Amino acid sequence: ELVDRYVQNLARLGYCRSSIKNYKVFCRQLTVYIEKNGFFCFSEQHAMQFLDDCYGLSRKEALRETTRNDRHIRQMVRKIIRFHQDSSIGRVSPSSNKMIDSEELRLALSLYSHDNAARGLVKSTRENLKQSATRFLTFVDAQPIRHVAEITAQTIFAYMDTLAVYRYKTIGQVLTCLRSLLRFLHSAGLHPLDLSGIVPRRQARKGGSIPSVWSHDDVLRLIATIDQGNPCGKRDYAILLMVCRLGIRAGDIRNLKLDHIDWNRNLIAFAQSKTGQPVHLPLLKDVGWALIDYLRHGRPVCDSPYVFLSLNAPHRQLSEGNCFYHIIRRCLSLARIEASFKQKVGLHSLRHTLAGALLEKRTPLPVISGILGHASVETTGIYLKAAENDLRECSLSLPGGF
Repeated sequence: ELVDRYVQNLARLGYCRSSIKNYKVFCRQLTVYIEKNGFFCFSEQHAMQFLDDCYGLSRKEALRETTRNDRHIRQMVRKIIRFHQDSSIGRVSPSSNKMIDSEELRLALSLYSHDNAARGLVKSTRENLKQSATRFLTFVDAQPIRHVAEITAQTIFAYMDTLAVYRYKTIGQVLTCLRSLLRFLHSAGLHPLDLSGIVPRRQARKGGSIPSVWSHDDVLRLIATIDQGNPCGKRDYAILLMVCRLGIRAGDIRNLKLDHIDWNRNLIAFAQSKTGQPVHLPLLKDVGWALIDYLRHGRPVCDSPYVFLSLNAPHRQLSEGNCFYHIIRRCLSLARIEASFKQKVGLHSLRHTLAGALLEKRTPLPVISGILGHASVETTGIYLKAAENDLRECSLSLPGGF
């Protein structure tokens, strides 16, 4: 019964036929295991025991030997456990409101998206708000609730229970988006009550974690692995240099236009996509030559105003969700650099590394803040945690020979 309901919800949420088939095969394996061991019903304990007995995931995780397939299997089990607990598939990737059956709920999502656009919010913010609203309304639709006015405090509390598996910061962001949606539903006359007040506020833990950084040698090895003899390599090399040497965000690299580069003054000037604030960066010699090589011999010939384009026709601006993670992973594999278990290896970690290198050179925080495009020096101060040598100089001598 659980499997049948689970598969029906996968189909309702728009999962493709091949994905549903894979889930069916996996659920069949889980069912056979439960029946073979004489269990009378499904439970989280039985599911986790299934992972250990059939796939040895606990041992692999302890030895850090999990493969991509292992992680995919663990994710499928977690989704089934979540569905067993609250009839929610869990975190999905909502690309449209087609995942919601109720016409009224779909209309509410559409009106909310149009209102955010009318308020002049930037595209990335609108997409985040829409994605969060879609997840909540998908959960509401699964209860089932067909009318916006039927949403109650109990509905919201049940949804918040499903967020327990996420990180503190992620939960805070989701709750912020949820309050925004609930306020809109009331102001638009779709719900008689403003339920945003019952959603708790989580104070952001500024500087709660230590930024992930790379050593100088690892950064050099990372860049050296790129093959600059083809258009893809020329583009990736220029992108990595712009991050390592100038600390430019992935979103700003995607939106960088040809007229943002002042070749006569050796300057790169643009408005940041995250804050909207203008930033002026020096066009360093190695970055400049990498850009010239890409523009002359790697960039497709077209009339697009953007610097970095897709390699395959039609040649367009790089997609909104492209964070260049694939570049880092490929370079890490070629350079045979082993990242620590908790270290983040995304493009943003190279910004952290640049900030740490500038701190080691005694660069003032306001200067680093200007280079990285931070709105506040307090944000830049987070990187002090990664400056180990500077922290050692701050250590105190304790009496008694300690």
